[in-house]
Amino acid sequence: MSTRPLDEVQARTSFARFRVASIVEGIALLILVVIMILRYLVFPDGPGHETWSTVSERWSPIHGLIYMIYVVLGFDLWTKMRWKLPRMLLLMLFGVVPVLSFFGERWTHGQVERDLASRPTLQDEERGEREHPHA
Repeated sequence: MSTRPLDEVQARTSFARFRVASIVEGIALLILVVIMILRYLVFPDGPGHETWSTVSERWSPIHGLIYMIYVVLGFDLWTKMRWKLPRMLLLMLFGVVPVLSFFGERWTHGQVERDLASRPTLQDEERGEREHPHA
């Protein structure tokens, strides 16, 4: 971790975007899982298979785009927080395993709060100046 102060405003803004992306990605992945179950298990052949094949062909690229946005926003948060590489890999994993993005978002929120409380921020310096002007 770097000794340079973090920008708390940028970090919180980045996390807010990541939080939304985590929820959207989690929902999109669950939809994809349901589509795949219907396509391959419920209607493997016969009536309904063609419908779920078409739905799958349409939803899969949409989900792919949502995941790519999630990855970009995860990378943005990772760079703002100046975390090490394993944390970035963990953020990416959260978006791949169904339902994990919801738990990962909560865990990441705790990590952001912990790091902002324990590491120096630019806003700490500003708050110190307001508390002790002309010191």
